Amino acid sequence: MPTLDEKLAELNRKYAAALGGRIDELAGYLQAYESNGSHSDLEKLYKNAHAVAGSARTFGLPEVTDRAKELELAARDGAGTEILHKKLSALKKCISS
Repeated sequence: MPTLDEKLAELNRKYAAALGGRIDELAGYLQAYESNGSHSDLEKLYKNAHAVAGSARTFGLPEVTDRAKELELAARDGAGTEILHKKLSALKKCISS
C-alpha cells in the first residue's frame, strides 16, 4: 500500500501532466477572444486562469500561481490582447522550465 508521501507525489505528477492542457485551454480562450471580441471568451480566460492560480497554489507551485494570477487580473481588467499574450507566454515559460 502506498504511503501518504507517495500518494501526494503521484497527485503532483498528475497535476503537472495536466497543466499543459489547461494552458492550451487558456490559449484557446484568448485566441477566440482575439478573433471575435466576445466578452464571454474573455470571461472564460479570466475564470480559468483563476482556477489555475488556485490549483497551482494548492500544489505548491508559487511561480505558476503568480503568473496565472497576473493573467487572471489582466483578463478581468480587460487588458489588450498584446498584454494578455505576454502574460500567457510568461505562464507557459514558467511551466516549461
